[in-house]
Amino acid sequence: MSKQENVKVNTRRAILLRAYLVFGIVLVFGISVLVTAAKLQLGSDKEFSKALQQKNTRVIEVKAIRGNIYAADGSLLATSVPRYDLVFDAYADGLTPEYFKSRLDSLSKLMAGTFPEKDAAVWKAYFANLRNKKIRYAMVMKDLGYDVVKQMKTWPMINQGKFKGGFWYEERGKRLYFMGDLARRTIGYSREGVYVGLEGAFDSMLRGSDGRRMEQRMPGNIWRPLNVGNMKDPINGYDIVTTLDVNLQDVAQNALQRVLTENEADHGCAVVMEVSTGAIKAMANLKRSKEGNYVEVLNYAVDEFEEPGSTFKLVSAMALLEDGYAKPSDSVDVQGGETKFYGEPMKDATKPNKRILTLQESFEKSSNVGISKLVVKHYSKQPEKFVNHALRLGLNIKPDFDVRTASNPLIKTKKLRTWSNTTLPWMSIGYETKISPLQMLMIYNAVANGGKLMKPYMVNEIRHEGKTIQKINPVVLNEKICSDQTLGALKTMMEGVVDHGTATNLKNDNYQVAGKTGTAKIAKGRKYEEGSYKASFAGYFPASNPKYTIIVVINEPRKGVYYGASVAGPVFKDIADKIYSSSLKLQPVAAKAADPQVPTILKGDFRKTKTVLNALNISSSQDSGKQTEWIEGHKKGFAIGLKPVAASDSKFPDFRGVGLRDAMLWLEKHNVVVSSEGYGRIVSQSITVGTTIIPGTKIHLKLEPF
Repeated sequence: MSKQENVKVNTRRAILLRAYLVFGIVLVFGISVLVTAAKLQLGSDKEFSKALQQKNTRVIEVKAIRGNIYAADGSLLATSVPRYDLVFDAYADGLTPEYFKSRLDSLSKLMAGTFPEKDAAVWKAYFANLRNKKIRYAMVMKDLGYDVVKQMKTWPMINQGKFKGGFWYEERGKRLYFMGDLARRTIGYSREGVYVGLEGAFDSMLRGSDGRRMEQRMPGNIWRPLNVGNMKDPINGYDIVTTLDVNLQDVAQNALQRVLTENEADHGCAVVMEVSTGAIKAMANLKRSKEGNYVEVLNYAVDEFEEPGSTFKLVSAMALLEDGYAKPSDSVDVQGGETKFYGEPMKDATKPNKRILTLQESFEKSSNVGISKLVVKHYSKQPEKFVNHALRLGLNIKPDFDVRTASNPLIKTKKLRTWSNTTLPWMSIGYETKISPLQMLMIYNAVANGGKLMKPYMVNEIRHEGKTIQKINPVVLNEKICSDQTLGALKTMMEGVVDHGTATNLKNDNYQVAGKTGTAKIAKGRKYEEGSYKASFAGYFPASNPKYTIIVVINEPRKGVYYGASVAGPVFKDIADKIYSSSLKLQPVAAKAADPQVPTILKGDFRKTKTVLNALNISSSQDSGKQTEWIEGHKKGFAIGLKPVAASDSKFPDFRGVGLRDAMLWLEKHNVVVSSEGYGRIVSQSITVGTTIIPGTKIHLKLEPF
C-alpha cells in the first residue's frame, strides 16, 4: 500500500472513531435523560423530583368535608364548616407605597367597625408597623366565618388579592357542635386528634376520603390545577342520623346536674331507652370538676362496669321464679334484717317491720337478707344454675353498642379463683359482679318489652349527599328472656316497689311507674369505703303499656342522703314527667272541653311556630307590622295572635321567654358561644340586651320550667 493510500485509511479511521465517539456520547446522554425521566416518573429520585416540583408543579391534599351528625328530628348536632384566617404580606410585590398609604385609613376604619377590640388608630399603627418591618407573613385575624370573609373581600387592599393588596385567606375546617354541652361525650369530639363518642365510633364514615390535586405554577405566581390521571377528587364524609331526642337530652342532663349539685355527688348518668326498639333517646353523663362544676368527661353509662347493688335483685327474682323454686307469695324469715353467711354478716338497709316477708315484699322493701336467703337455699349446691341465668341474659358480654368501650363486664363463675362460699349470697344482691348501667337498662327494658331483649343503638340512619345509604333497624338479641308467667310476676313486683315499697316518692296520679331502687357500697381497691355509696333507680312507664325505660345512677353523694329512691328517683321523675306531659299518646283521652283550649306560645321562630299551630289546627294570624324572624304569641279569643319581634343583627336581643333551641340557632349564626342551665324557657341572660355582638363572645342562659 502506497503512502498516499495509508494516509487515506488513517484519515477514514479517525473520522469513524470521532463519529463513534460522538454517537456514544449522544447515546449515553439520551439514556441518562430517559433514566432520569423514569426515576422522576416513578418517584425514585426524590430529591430531584422535589426540587422540580417546588419550581414548577406541586401536589396538594384536598381535604374531604366531615359528615354531619343529626338528632332524630333532623336537628343538627355536629357539622364541619369552613373557617378562615386572614394573613397579610406587608411587602407584597404589587403593594406600592402610594397605594398602601392611600387605602390605609379606609381599611383601618372598616377593621375597627367589625373587630372593635382595636380602634381605627390602633389598626392603622399595626399595619404601618408591619409594612415598616417588611413582614411577609402576619396572621391578622383567626377563625373568621364565611359571611365576614365575604364582606371583607370588598374592602380596600383586601379586594386586590394576595399579590397586589397583600391580603389572603387560609381556609380550614372547623367542627361545630350546636347543642353545647348536651350529650357532649356521647356525640363526641376530637381529643388530641382522636375522636371519641359517636364521632369516634363512626369516624371512618364521617371523615370521608381526602383527594389529591396537582397544580402548575403560572406567571404571576398563580397556581392552576392540572388534569392528570393519578389525581383524585375528595369524597365527603357520610352523615349519621341519631336516635337522640334533643328535648329529652336537655331534660335528662339538667335533671341529673341538679341532683348531682344538690347532693355534691362525684358523678352520675341517666339513660332513656325506647322500649319497643332499644333506641337510646337520651344519654347524660356528668362528673364534678375541681371547680365544683359538672362536665362530661367519661361515658359512665357505657364505660363504668361496677357492682350495681339492688337493681340486680331483678335477676335473682327472675331466676327463683323461672326455675320454680319460689312464688311471689312464698315466705322467708329475714331475722329482723340481719344474718350471716359463712361468718360474714349481711344487713338490710332498713330494719323490716316484721320478721317474715314474702318474696314480693322482700323485693318491694329491697331486703338483702330475704333475697339472699332464698337464693342460697335453692342454689347453694348448684350455684352454676343461678349464674347461668345472668349468662343467658348476656351480662357477661360487653354490649355491641354504637359508642365503644374498652372496659368489660364480670359475672363470676366457680371456675374463677376469686369464687368463694360467700360469692353466691353477695352476687344475689348485686355485689361481686361488674355490670354497666347500659346492661342493667337492657334487662329492665326486656321485662317492659314482654321478654324481648333489644340491642341498644343510637344511630338510626346513614346518609350521603342527602340520600339514605343505610337504615338501621332494631335488633332482637333474645326473643324471650323468661316465661310469660315469670314476666307477669316481675312486673307486679316492680309496680309494688313504687306503690308501697322503697320508691313511693315516684308514685303519681298521672301514670304508673314500675322499677327497682338500688343502693350499693362502693369499693375502693379491695375494701368498701365507709360512707361511699352508689344510688340508682331502673324502671319503665307507663306500667300498663311501657314506652320508655330509664336508668339513673348517682355515685358518691356527700350530703348524707344516698338511697336510690331519694337520690336517683327524682332524676327519673323529672324525665318521665317531661315525656308524659309532652306526649299526647301517653295521656288518657280527656272529655271534650266546652270551649277550645288555646295554648301559651313562647317567643321564638315564626315559621316553626306557624308549622306547629297548623299541625294542631289552631287558628293564628299575624298582627300588623313587618314580618320578622321571631314572633311572640298572645291569645285572641280562640285563636293565636303573632306579634313581630324585632332583632338586630349587630346587638344582643332579649331572650327572655324564648326556648333554648331558637336562641341557640340565632346565637350560633352570629358566632356567639352559648352555655345554659335548667330547662323550659329562658328567664335571664348574662349579657345585657342591646350590647354589640362581638364574634366569639360567651353568653350564659338560665332556663326555668313553664
